[in-house]
Parts: sequence; C-alpha cells; structure tokens
Amino acid sequence: MPSISAVVKQVFIVWLLLPFILTAFSVHAVDSIKVNTYTDYPPYLYYQAGQQTGLYMGIVDLTFKAINQPYSVKILPFKRGIYQAELGDGIMIAVLKTAQRMQTLDFSEPYYQERISVYSNQQKQPLIKTVDKLSGLNIGTLLGWSYGAKFDQAKANNRFFTHDSKLETNFYLLAKGRLDAVIHSELSAAYVLDKLGLKDKIFLVSKPLALGNIHLAVKKGTHKELLVRINKKLSEPEHIKAINLLIKNYQE
Repeated sequence: MPSISAVVKQVFIVWLLLPFILTAFSVHAVDSIKVNTYTDYPPYLYYQAGQQTGLYMGIVDLTFKAINQPYSVKILPFKRGIYQAELGDGIMIAVLKTAQRMQTLDFSEPYYQERISVYSNQQKQPLIKTVDKLSGLNIGTLLGWSYGAKFDQAKANNRFFTHDSKLETNFYLLAKGRLDAVIHSELSAAYVLDKLGLKDKIFLVSKPLALGNIHLAVKKGTHKELLVRINKKLSEPEHIKAINLLIKNYQE
C-alpha cells in the first residue's frame, strides 16, 4: 500500500500536468463556423417553419456533419452576406465564382451546378442559344447576382436593360408584359412558377446561357484548413452519391 506522501506526490504531479492536458484537448476542438445564407431562393434556399432550409442548406449540412464541423446560420440579404464574408465575418453558403469576387474571396470546389436560362411570356422557336439574342430587351434580374461572364459583360456594355427585384415580382411583371424576359436558374424558376400558378403563362425560351458552379466562399487567405477538409469530402464518391440523392429529392 502506497504511503500518504507518495499519493500526495502523485496528485501534485497530476495537478501540475492538468493545464497541459486540457490544452492538448483544446487544440483538437473545432470552433463553430458562421454560415451566411440568404433566403427567397426556393428550392435552393428559403425560410420555412421557423428555420432556413433548401437544397443548398441540405448539402452544406450534410458536408459539415460529415467532417464534424459545427456551424451556426446567419440569414442576410445576398449582397450583405458576400460583403460580410469578404470582411471575414462568416462564410458565404452559395455563390458563383467571378473574376471580381476572386479578388476578395477564396472558394471551395463546386458542390452543385445551376442551369441559367431565359423565360418569356411567349413561346419561342428556335430556343435562344446566346446572350447576343437578348440585345435591347428589358430583363428581370436579382440584385447583386451574376448570371455568367457573358451575360455580366453584356450587361456592363448596356446591351440590354435589367430590372432588379424579387423573383416573384419579376415573373408577375413578365406575365403582365411589363418585362420582356426573366433570367434565372431553371430548377428555381420551375418551383416558383408552379407556386405562383404561372407555369402555363411563362415559358422557358432558351438553352442554358450559363452553367453556374456553386461554391462556398470565405475571406481571401482565411479558413485554408477548413477548405481542405470540405474539398476532400466533396471529392469522395460516397459523399457525391449522398449529395446526388439529395438533389434528386428536390428535382422530383
């Protein structure tokens, strides 16, 4: 049986080592990440039953759980969310990579690809295949959004007019003939037109004018280790299958 002095000595040693043991544990603890998300973009991102949901939210949740990354959600307007990410205040959930954004943001590998197409209140044949065919039109868009490099450049060159408003408002204006066209993601457009009861009045009139890869975005030069973990998970075949299954559920 050990002596009292020996026990006291062991307790004292443990007490001295305790701060180093706790420090070792804290090194492996993962800090929670704030995810800046936007709404009014069903079925990709929208607010329902008191919480943020949608396809992109599902993919991010699936991926972060797979890498044991805790996170919180902050709902912001799209442009504000990007601005906050550029300042290092949260990471942006779903953005297209553009030359301008690459100056201030780093991006994950893409986890989804949107088909960006044009809608009209009159059927058109043949379908529009290039941005050049939009010259002179008044087109409904969403504030701060990119619709691919060719569309964005044509907009900057004043090849057509754009009207920034909510998607539902743009489709209502199009149905009334107050816009010539609306450009938007096909899956989201189909969802909203069905919800508004306008799918028999508004028609898809183009081939995809852009295929938009969707990324997570962080302040340039930050979260490098997090991006490595995210990208590794996004490349794994089993995780790709899980994402594709989630996407299929939203397409049905």
